[in-house]
Amino acid sequence: MLRRVVDSSFKNLLRLFALKKPVNLALLALALTGCDSDHGVTITDVEGANNFFDNHFNERPEYLHYSAHDMDTNRREAGDFGEPQIAAALPDTFKNWESPHVHPLDLTPNNSLLLAVNTADAKLEVFQVEGSTPVNTDAIPVGLDPVTVRARSNTEAWVVNHISDSVSIVDLTAGVVVHTLQTEDEPADVVFAGNPERAFVTSSQTNTVMVFDPNNLTAEPETIAIAGEDPRALAVSTDGNTVYAAIFESGNASTVVRGGRRTTDYLGVESPRGSYGGQNPPPNSGNEFEPAINPALPAPPRVSMIVKKDNAGRWMDDNNGDWTALVSGNLSAESGRINGWDMPDNDVAIINANTLSVTYQKTLMNMVMGISVNPLNNRVVVVGTDALNEVRYEPNLKSHFVTSRYADFPATGGTA
Repeated sequence: MLRRVVDSSFKNLLRLFALKKPVNLALLALALTGCDSDHGVTITDVEGANNFFDNHFNERPEYLHYSAHDMDTNRREAGDFGEPQIAAALPDTFKNWESPHVHPLDLTPNNSLLLAVNTADAKLEVFQVEGSTPVNTDAIPVGLDPVTVRARSNTEAWVVNHISDSVSIVDLTAGVVVHTLQTEDEPADVVFAGNPERAFVTSSQTNTVMVFDPNNLTAEPETIAIAGEDPRALAVSTDGNTVYAAIFESGNASTVVRGGRRTTDYLGVESPRGSYGGQNPPPNSGNEFEPAINPALPAPPRVSMIVKKDNAGRWMDDNNGDWTALVSGNLSAESGRINGWDMPDNDVAIINANTLSVTYQKTLMNMVMGISVNPLNNRVVVVGTDALNEVRYEPNLKSHFVTSRYADFPATGGTA
């Protein structure tokens, strides 16, 4: 009998039921082995699943009418209790969450299996790649919207489920999920590092990295706070002692000096001690505007000003106006800030995999999309984009408003 271990809270079960995702629901019901202890439910087979739905929903959906014989591991191919029969019993209510892939492909260490997340169908696809042509040998149901898969060994893979807020641990030999770890909101990636080995999982919406013990899956994970918005992709140093977390929405050392306020608690752009003596909107080409303002137009509205910190630590606009005093200096109260205010620009979190201490690599780009480690020199490589948000007026951008970037830096951080 096929027994899948799914550690799921009652809330998440209801969540899946409400989504009416055909394949996920039926296979979950067929294989569910755990639920909240508060509800006193333990389900180990189809009969238990039927009883559970009878007790909690009064009426059992048609796609739950399967016998224990259908659970046999040799009868999981489509046609026995596969997708055509299940899908026919439910309306077409597929939900496309458009979850972003982070590490959707991986090879087992012996290079015999290619693993791929099938995000829309909530499955891990397994391919034999030892021959000249890849052969799809299994499709293993996991959580909702898997976005990452990592092979921990030749027989074990970890799948990160972005919508389910979970990690599915898959036995590749049996073709089943053997454990499910609950995570914080919208997990994105997982890697293995440290001595002893631990699993590191980014939780993108809580700005944390969760640390699990792969040899004690019931232990409470440790949580590392990340000083940045939306950590996603992960990489590991060649010696296995450092984890790198790419901060997706890291920023590009820019901020706003507010203007046009109706209240007078602070002046911002209108401050007479600002770069343009309170003129708003400020000029962007010396004392003029480029393109020029049509004199027949009414007076333009007062606006805020985007400024960006340069290599000298000064907050500058696109007309070489220096706003440092109002942003972080002795006049910062006039922009609603405190003296010494700063905007973090942490692009990559550098985590010691043994002590869990964190430092940061800064000023690389403002959207860090991918990260890896060069095995030849152990330098960390990142790719992403950087926005020209400080440049004013569309004609001046000339269709160039964002730049694709590549950067690399030493394993311990430093000059990129």
